[in-house]
Amino acid sequence: MASHPLNTDLNCVDDVPLHRVRGNQLGILLFIIISVATQQLWLLLVPLAVQIISRTWGVRYNVFVRLFARIFPVSTRTESRELLRFNNLLAILFLLGAVIGFAAGSDVVGYIFVGFLSVAVILALSGFCLGCFMYFQWKQFLARRRISG
Repeated sequence: MASHPLNTDLNCVDDVPLHRVRGNQLGILLFIIISVATQQLWLLLVPLAVQIISRTWGVRYNVFVRLFARIFPVSTRTESRELLRFNNLLAILFLLGAVIGFAAGSDVVGYIFVGFLSVAVILALSGFCLGCFMYFQWKQFLARRRISG
């Protein structure tokens, strides 16, 4: 994570301030908890839609960032947009897997995907980015393949 002068608007160039990242993560986690606790699993469509909109049009359209980022202290620490896009893709895939699993009547599959996403989000809120670790391993794999191939 880099440390840059504080950018107060939502038009970040290469990095996204950590408090905005945490706001998005908190929104995902809250919807997972609410949907599982109430057994209203269709509510997982909300974070799925938020993540797809954010991936398509950018962080300024992320409702979770707008609602929950203010809960966290404003941070000058940032996360790389490239890593965030990878993590966003993982969140979309996990949410899609869960929604499809539940819609197909396979609660086990749905809960496995919800469990993976929950663990990733809780770890991220705790300071360890599982998606970043996976991204690094993927890049290492590609680099080793290029060197040996």
